[in-house]
Amino acid sequence: MSVALISRDPFLKRLADEGFEIEVDNSHLVVHGVPHVTTSGTLARGILTCALSLDASSGLTSTPQADHTMYFAGETPCHRNGARMENIINSSQRQRIGKIEVDHYLSSKPEITHRYENIYDKVVAYEQLISAAARSLDKTANARTHKRGMLANDDSPFAIPDSASARYQIGTVNRKLKGRVAIIGLGGTGSYLLDLLAKTWVTEIHLYDGDQLLNHNLFRSPGAPEEALLKEFPYKVNYYAQVYARIHGGITPHPVRVTRDNVGELNGFDFVFVCVDKGSSRLAIAEGLLRLSIPFVDTGIGVGLEDNCLDGCARATFICPGTNWGDVKKLLPFGDDNEEDELYRTDIQIAAVNSLSAIMAVMRWKRWAKYFRDERNEINSVYMIEGNNISNRVAK
Repeated sequence: MSVALISRDPFLKRLADEGFEIEVDNSHLVVHGVPHVTTSGTLARGILTCALSLDASSGLTSTPQADHTMYFAGETPCHRNGARMENIINSSQRQRIGKIEVDHYLSSKPEITHRYENIYDKVVAYEQLISAAARSLDKTANARTHKRGMLANDDSPFAIPDSASARYQIGTVNRKLKGRVAIIGLGGTGSYLLDLLAKTWVTEIHLYDGDQLLNHNLFRSPGAPEEALLKEFPYKVNYYAQVYARIHGGITPHPVRVTRDNVGELNGFDFVFVCVDKGSSRLAIAEGLLRLSIPFVDTGIGVGLEDNCLDGCARATFICPGTNWGDVKKLLPFGDDNEEDELYRTDIQIAAVNSLSAIMAVMRWKRWAKYFRDERNEINSVYMIEGNNISNRVAK
């Protein structure tokens, strides 16, 4: 009955076409996903329901509606400040209406006619009364869920609406980051880079790493582990691609190690983040990216144990196309016997240092993209833990 009536009735069909998640069961209309403010000031979703007023001859919803009331299943609908909506809540008690256990009986009459002209007007009026407070806290809070709960912006790369762009009016600036980027190495720094990039308007994010995700990796990466995804010892890139697909589209995993033999596959990327811990790998990648004229940021950390305390640094180095190879060799640690790689090979990795290196890399990329202002155009930044300072080297 639900599908047939909704398809035939112009007012129910309009609700469905506009994205309301509705069903009809035993002559009761059920509207799912209605956002509201709770007594604690948080956002939640509930259900509106009512018995349908049907025309005896046509079997369609009557015009006008005979009953102006509705029921609500969920927490108490409140105003923005958490005060109960006493203006529409007639009473509150748990009872069954149709197949739904409801909590509140609502009453709100149209001011002039005291009757709703049709079921569409009735649902829209109650949704507006309840959800307006929710939308004052989050503009995307809407009962028009299109059965997905949330819809992405037309040209947005996200799996959910970018309400932040609208809230802060930075949509034009955010679109400067559109393009194709790659992260080489999904260890501590690389995984934090993905976390940051997944909140940007970059169009595609490609992940390159040939290692499996092991338990110790989870202690230097963002978020809590997804146990269901860890059972089969997944590749790091496959695991993180599944996790971050919840917020960002266009994430492509490549479970391979980037070497001299396949570095040419990076041709066509707008920017690359290099997060490897071996000098020989860094050398092959840097040579390839320079040859392909792709700008990149190389990251690194070095943490060692001294006097029962940890000390070290986090680094982000920007290399633009056309940089002299002699300068690149001075900036990046290519040998496995240099100081930074010696520190790195101690296997001491701390989430705070990994994430800082990722932040430094993303900030440099955003300055390069003219997302942030850039007055120095630095090519190398190193944060020293002991002195809590950042030293910057600018191009000559």
